Amino acid sequence: MISSENELHPFSQKPVRFILTPSPVAQSTYLYVQEISYTDIEASSSIKHARIASYLFLYTLSGTGHLYYQGQSYSLQAGDFFWIDCTEEYRYEADAGQQWETLSIHMYGATIEGYYRQYEANQLPIYHAPSSSILLELGLQLLNLQYTRTQKTELLNAQLLTQLLTEIIMTTIYARDNTYTIPSKILNMQTYLEHNYTQAITLDQLARQYGMNKFQLTKDFKQYIGLPPIEYLIHIRINAAKGLLQYSDKSVQEIANEVGVENVSHFINLFKARVNCTPLSYRKEWS
Repeated sequence: MISSENELHPFSQKPVRFILTPSPVAQSTYLYVQEISYTDIEASSSIKHARIASYLFLYTLSGTGHLYYQGQSYSLQAGDFFWIDCTEEYRYEADAGQQWETLSIHMYGATIEGYYRQYEANQLPIYHAPSSSILLELGLQLLNLQYTRTQKTELLNAQLLTQLLTEIIMTTIYARDNTYTIPSKILNMQTYLEHNYTQAITLDQLARQYGMNKFQLTKDFKQYIGLPPIEYLIHIRINAAKGLLQYSDKSVQEIANEVGVENVSHFINLFKARVNCTPLSYRKEWS
C-alpha cells in the first residue's frame, strides 16, 4: 500500500486510470501523458502490446512481476521500475500467487526520444530506485493532478514528466556506481582542460600526462563528464569564443588564436558545427 507521505486523492479506490487526449499544442510542444494508472495486476494476468507510439514507465510498489521485452525476461519487485519503447513488442504480468501493485504511465511528446536515447544507452530497461528516489512521488503527483483538470494541467503534466525523466536517467547513472565518485585523474584532467584551453592539447598528450591508454581515457572521461576530452575542450573554447564575440571588438582570427585554435578556418568549422552559425553571424545576433 502507498505510505502516508505519498497519499493518493482521498476519494480514490484501485484501480485508478486516466486515459487522456492531448491538445494540439501539447502534441507539438510538450511531454504529455497518454494514460496513467495505479492498479493491482492479478496473479497470472498479462498485459501485452506491440508497436504503439508511446513510452511506458512502470513502478512496482509491492508484489512481483515479469517484463518480457526485446527477447529477454526481467523480474520486478518492490522499488523496481522499467521504462520502455512501446513501438517494440512487450508483455508484462504478475507472478503466480502474487498481486502486483503498480503505478504506470504511458507518455509521449516532442522531446521524449532524446531522453530515451540517453536511457537506453545504459542497455538495461529495468532499475531499482534508491531510497532517496522521488520517482514514486512524482508519479503520484501526476496521478493526483488528473482529478481536477484546468487550463494549466497539460503544462503541469509536462513539468512533472520532465522531472520524472530526469530522475529516471539520474538513477541509471548512479546505478553504474553506487557512490558515483569521479576518479581524481578525471577531475584533474577536467581542471587542466578548463585552465589550459588556450594551449595546444592533444589526446596523445593527455594520455601521456595522466598515464592512461587514450582509448580508456576517452571512455572514462565521457562516462563521468558526459563528453570525450577533446570534445569537452572544444566546448570550452567555443564558450570562451562566444564571450569574446559578444563583448569585444576582436577579429575572428584574433579570437581563434586566443582560445587555442591557430587555424581560423578550422575554428570557423568547429564553431559552425556546434552553434549552427558562423562566428560573425553569432556576433551579429548577440551583440
